[in-house]
Order: sequence, then structure tokens, then C-alpha cells
Amino acid sequence: MPANLPPLYYEAERKYRSAKSVPERMAALQAMMSAMPKHKGTDHLRADLRAKLARLMEELETPRHTSSGQPQPFSLRKEGAGQAVLIGLPNSGKSQLLVSLTGANAKVASYPFTTQVPLPGMLQFQNIRIQLVDTPAIVDQNMQARLFSLLRNADLLLIVVDLSTDALKQTDENLAELEKWGYLLLGIGEAPDPEDYRVQKRAILVGNKADEAGALDQFQRLGARYGGQVPLVMVSPLEGVGLDELKEAIFRAMGKVRVYTRAPGGEPDYDAPIVLLQGSKVEDAAQALHKDWRRRLKYALLWGSGKFEGQRVGRDYVLADGDVLEFHG
Repeated sequence: MPANLPPLYYEAERKYRSAKSVPERMAALQAMMSAMPKHKGTDHLRADLRAKLARLMEELETPRHTSSGQPQPFSLRKEGAGQAVLIGLPNSGKSQLLVSLTGANAKVASYPFTTQVPLPGMLQFQNIRIQLVDTPAIVDQNMQARLFSLLRNADLLLIVVDLSTDALKQTDENLAELEKWGYLLLGIGEAPDPEDYRVQKRAILVGNKADEAGALDQFQRLGARYGGQVPLVMVSPLEGVGLDELKEAIFRAMGKVRVYTRAPGGEPDYDAPIVLLQGSKVEDAAQALHKDWRRRLKYALLWGSGKFEGQRVGRDYVLADGDVLEFHG
């Protein structure tokens, strides 16, 4: 059966052949697969493109090192319960936001393109820590290939826009850059589509500089356009406005749950939660605690989301944030 490929496929193929970086080649491959019709005539080609994409993904995720043997600054190891990356246009206030949320020693200045390499900090949310990363401006063409390599592995994107200017225009520019590099933002409650070969990411739209004149009007315009699509939070790092709300939104958007353990007859350790993805089961918590527990686990007693406290549950019970487990082998 002939493939009968559409013009969009050949346009993406042309971009793939001319691409000079791994992220550009990956974006082009994803566009090729999205444009390809689904029938038996394209099965072999689809498998070939999948294999190419897998090889590029492996290359992208292999840590790069400088000549001195040190990891390159764009190859950041994830730390904490997850990684949220700040992206935005020049002077959107990302660096000040990082400083206010984490205490990191970031360079804050009024001139554009201040941030030249990713800078991580650790955000404290209740009893867990989340890695927050400031990045170079998304439109800095000298940085884009490496920037989008970093974004690929992030758990969450924080799109920061300056409410003292046209916030809608800034948002559109950010989204256009993400789309150009093969990224798709997931809507609130939207699950990733395994048939869509774009990089699917969750995001929060952060209206920054809420202390500036006209900020509320700009934020309301954002809400009218994007409310219900992605979470929106308005903040002012200088005045401390909205920072707690943003921390909460970051945790919720990451889709994580905190589970606590206790020994028989003991008390839960609320200072050391097991952090899992939403939808995780009792057996996943056992595995996270120790690999031997998953093998020998017979049942667990549950406090929290069960029908009653101390309920006996099996391996397949789906956990909720705040659940307490007592494992029995």
C-alpha cells in the first residue's frame, strides 16, 4: 500500500534534513509523524521514525561534559520532588522570582538577557523541596537548542510574563517559540496523547510584577484568553504577593502525591514523605521505600483516603495525597 504522504510531511522532512541540532531534528521528526496518515502503508516508515526519535532522545539525555570533565550547565540533574523551569522573554522578572522563591544567588538586572546559563534553586513547599530553574530568555537564539534540551526533561514549565506591558503579546510569543520547537502544552486535566509526537508538557502561566500600574487589567486579559486552559497565578516577588499560591499551584500541576509510612504501633514520619505520581498504587510506594518491599508485600493498612482508618488494602489500591501506609509482608 502506498504511503500517500501529504505536503506537510515533506516540509517537516526538509526541516529534518537541514536541522543542525538534536532538538531541531527531534521537533522535525515529531512533525513528520504527526503529519503522516495512519494506515498499513506507513507502518514501516512510522517504525523507522520512532527508532530515529528514540536514538535522538538517548543522545539528548546523555549528560554532556566540558573538556575539564565537568557537566555542562544545561545538563542539570533533577533534585527534590520534581523540577519546574522558568521560561519567558527578556526582563520578564524570572530571576527575581527565583530569588524570592528559593533564596538562590541569581543575577537580577534591568537590562535584557541577564541570565546566560540555567540557575537552579530549591523551593520549599510544606514538607518537600522542588527544584526551580531560571533559564536564558526563550528568544535568545544562541541558547535555544540547549534550552529546549533542558525543557524536555522538566516536569513543569512556568511561563513568566511581565504585567507592566502587553501580557497577551508576551504569552503569544512564548507559545509560538514552544510550538516551533515541537512542544505542546497540556490543558487542565488533559492527559498526554500517546499518538501525538510533540513534547507534551504541563505549564502554569505566571503574571509577574503585580505591583506595577495596570497589572490587574493585564492579568484579567490573560484570564479571559487562557483561563480554564492552564493555571494562572499573579505574583509580585518584590511585595511577596501570590508566592504561596504559586508554590501550591506548582505542586498541584506536577501531579504528585505525598505518602507517609509508619511502623506497626508507631507514628507516621510526616517529615519524610514518599513522593509519587498521581495514580500510583500501594506497590509503587513499597517499591519506593525499598525494592524488597514490593516483592514481599502482602497487604498494607491505610489511613487517609480509605473508607475507614486502618483499612486493609492490596497492592493495586490507588493512593491519594496525605495517605499513611503500614506495610505488612
